[in-house]
Amino acid sequence: MKIKSIFALALIPQILLVNLIKNNPSIIDDYYPDYLYSNILKINSFIYSSINIPVGEILYLILIITLIYLVYRVFSFKLNDSVNLLAFISIVYFGFYSFWGLNYFKTSISYELNIKNDYEFEELDNTLNFIITKINEEVPLLEDFNELDFFEITNMTDLNVKKSLAPTYLLFQTVSGHFIPFTSESVINFDIPKIDLPVVIFHEYAHQMGYADEAEASFIGFMKAVKSNNANVRYSGYFNALLNLLNEINKNHKKELEGYTSKLNERVISDINYNIEFWSKYSNNYFDKVQKYIYDLYLKSNNQEAGIMTYNKVSNFIIDYYKREELSEFFN
Repeated sequence: MKIKSIFALALIPQILLVNLIKNNPSIIDDYYPDYLYSNILKINSFIYSSINIPVGEILYLILIITLIYLVYRVFSFKLNDSVNLLAFISIVYFGFYSFWGLNYFKTSISYELNIKNDYEFEELDNTLNFIITKINEEVPLLEDFNELDFFEITNMTDLNVKKSLAPTYLLFQTVSGHFIPFTSESVINFDIPKIDLPVVIFHEYAHQMGYADEAEASFIGFMKAVKSNNANVRYSGYFNALLNLLNEINKNHKKELEGYTSKLNERVISDINYNIEFWSKYSNNYFDKVQKYIYDLYLKSNNQEAGIMTYNKVSNFIIDYYKREELSEFFN
């Protein structure tokens, strides 16, 4: 039997094994993060961190071109071409889950710390008022965002965190950054509003550290930002939290929205308006809709039942963070 036939046949047991692991997170908790993934991360960081460009984005392009070619060849209806396609999918599938994807199946922090999926209005109100106070306090301390090197400030220079080679393409998918499992690279879109950069850098770095859940990664981004010694980075963290919490108000308590926005410094209001205006130029286009649909399916297939709405759950983490010490201690 040819080796490519073995790879093709190996796809079935791989899928069965991943589904078994998905329903038994203790297998991942006990072995994968500390033994396999930690070493993969060290090896990939050693190989790729000294290369300035994101190698993984080039690899993605090669994989996409190869996949398109193999799918095209399948329509010749020759068995060999079908085997080639299955072998290719099998190798990519193995690489994805071995190099990082199994992190999706770890026991969630929400479960470990009993973080509620809902909250009382009073809890949201208290947290939002606190965030408003903090972000207003940061305004007089701010420097020009355009003059700061956030890679240096966030200490990410040597940690396999890089600028994207295709920022415009990412913008039209409304993507601020992405993590590449095969090379352990956190890739940042530097064409986004500069206010968002620190939180996005920390978010993608959280993925690099093995936090696959989007809400968990977003919360880590917020928490690391607000603990920074730099006022602009703290502002970015509070700004991100503010947008999430105001979104909750807008969805569920719309009549209260003006009461909160009236408390905000004019600089914060200006930044919110700029942020909304910036992203409105790129949302709801064809690429954005297709990307969101595909990514929603991807997240749901990897143990994030809420799909793309998982991002919105970060509000629960932020509210819990200011109610209990457990969440802060968990990440320290």
